[in-house]
Amino acid sequence: MKRSQAIALLGGGAASFPIAAGAQAKRTIRVGANAGESLSEGLLALEGGFFSRAGLDVELVILANGGAMTIGIISGAIDVGPSNIASIAAAHIRGLELSLFAPSVLVESSDPPLTIIAVRNDSPIRTAKDCAGKVFALSTVRDLQQAAVMTWLDRNGGDSSSVSFVEMPGGSQLPALLSKRVDAALLVEPFISTSKADTRMVARPYDSLGSRLLTFGWAANKTWLAVNADVLPRMTAAIRETALWANRNHDATAAILSSVSKLPETTYAVARQRFSDGQLDPAMIQPIIDASARYGFLKNAFPAADLIAARHV
Repeated sequence: MKRSQAIALLGGGAASFPIAAGAQAKRTIRVGANAGESLSEGLLALEGGFFSRAGLDVELVILANGGAMTIGIISGAIDVGPSNIASIAAAHIRGLELSLFAPSVLVESSDPPLTIIAVRNDSPIRTAKDCAGKVFALSTVRDLQQAAVMTWLDRNGGDSSSVSFVEMPGGSQLPALLSKRVDAALLVEPFISTSKADTRMVARPYDSLGSRLLTFGWAANKTWLAVNADVLPRMTAAIRETALWANRNHDATAAILSSVSKLPETTYAVARQRFSDGQLDPAMIQPIIDASARYGFLKNAFPAADLIAARHV
């Protein structure tokens, strides 16, 4: 993707960024992104002009998913990007050198449901106990989604060991559910909204992990962080300003996402992800690490603060 010019911001106020040293030459920062909303913050920051207003020269690199984002950071294919906490934790437990330096997607139980366990309207499944022997479709197995579903099952009278999980893309889950090839699916928007006539929600599994979770965060290789310590305050400030703007301007962000995904803007006329405009909080990360370790996706749990770059703890 070519570098973009800033688009007009809807309702965007003046952002305050740390002042860049005038004599310092700009360094191009390769930022990972995806038109899927959870990984779109870098795209929104570039198209909204927040990186350029912070004096940052950014090259956007489109990657397939959070796992590819984490691999890209570790390999040096990109410099920074948002990725899911579970894949970052998995990299950390293997001794790979990367750290979180800013928050991204925030999930709160008080928000509209954005990830649900859905079943067909005629399904006999109503409680965790009803799920014994059933097959669940997830977009990613052995990750946050599966850890959340298993936690919900075990904490609500079910038995996670009696359930099977299959991995399939989000767009394939609803057809598989309606054709009875799977018994339940972990649906996200826009599939929650588009399937309301045919499905019903059984649970919000992330609520079983906590009332406030940071499911995605911005990460970088530790070597890059050390070399670019002077750039990091401006990068972090641009991300925060993007979050503040994006959370208030869904029409504008829908236009940006539509231009990249080639999906109609109406696709995004649903409940939307919320980006954190606060600080990295280990308490909102720890439940994900603990659940991943409990079900064997990590070989052991560890303090969430270990994932966070030292100056951000």
